[in-house]
Amino acid sequence: MHLSREKYVSYIAGLLVSLTIFSGILLTFGYSPILSLQSIAYGAFGSIYSVSETLVRVPPLLLSALAFLVGFKARFYNIGIEGQIYMGALATYLVSTQLASLPSFISITLMALAAFAGGTAWLAVPLFMRIKLQLNELFPTLVMNFIAVLVISWLTTGPIKDPNANNPQTQAIPSSEWLPILIPGTRLHIGVLFAIALSLVVFLIIYKTVLGFEIRASGLSPRAAQQGGVSLSRSVAAVGLLSGGLAGLAGMFEVAGASHLLAQGFSPGFGYQGIGIAALGSFHPIGALFASFLYSILQIGGETMQRGAGVPIEMIFILQATIVLSVLVVQRLVSGRR
Repeated sequence: MHLSREKYVSYIAGLLVSLTIFSGILLTFGYSPILSLQSIAYGAFGSIYSVSETLVRVPPLLLSALAFLVGFKARFYNIGIEGQIYMGALATYLVSTQLASLPSFISITLMALAAFAGGTAWLAVPLFMRIKLQLNELFPTLVMNFIAVLVISWLTTGPIKDPNANNPQTQAIPSSEWLPILIPGTRLHIGVLFAIALSLVVFLIIYKTVLGFEIRASGLSPRAAQQGGVSLSRSVAAVGLLSGGLAGLAGMFEVAGASHLLAQGFSPGFGYQGIGIAALGSFHPIGALFASFLYSILQIGGETMQRGAGVPIEMIFILQATIVLSVLVVQRLVSGRR
């Protein structure tokens, strides 16, 4: 399935509708819509540093969206992406403490493998419950989020806390294990390019391979797929492993690329935001890529909007939700007319 011309039109129309609604909300509370939108644009693109910060936010958002949509294709609803991000970050940190003597390329590769495995392992129990016990995965994956957050909170305030830091966080990982910086003087790291490449890899897997065909068939019509010789358990297992691994890599990019340490509450809800991004991107890997850029622009620009226009940062979350809902409604109206 490719993004149709109607969907491109629906994105533009949905954005215009959402901006109109958002402007009305701002006016209601006494804020200037023009100044607010200008602040968002300046905050996201006003300087090289601003652009770099916008791009740095893309990897965890994009990988979270990819993690959700690959499961969605097979009707496996992985709501536990947030917890898998935390476990991927933890695996990255724990492995990094043992690799200081290795060359950077090897240590970063091993950290990526550990993060992928950490995210997948955290999804193992809900995946087993779905495949073997035929239990719905929504509640188990959601519960695993809270467990993961509490585990990291405990570790960063006790066993692995940096004794010299006031905040609940670990010591920084060795600089030899940091992801290479693309622009000196910024935090823009090579993980941005890897995240974009992963969206292309997911696209190829879903739309250009036999496994991808089986996954999509399982999601569109499980009974027909099964009668056609497709193993539903195999499809769910495949998307589960890939979904958990992608979420784990999002945690790795945060630890090894953005912050260089593991901190309590390091994720501002990337896993939950990924669901909205996937929906905004029509559950398509390339659509998710563009939607993650839009979300990143709003988040980074929203911080400047708060300082420049005096608008609370919470308004940005209203705008994000409004964009998703507006685009979905417009798409529905367009498809209904067609």
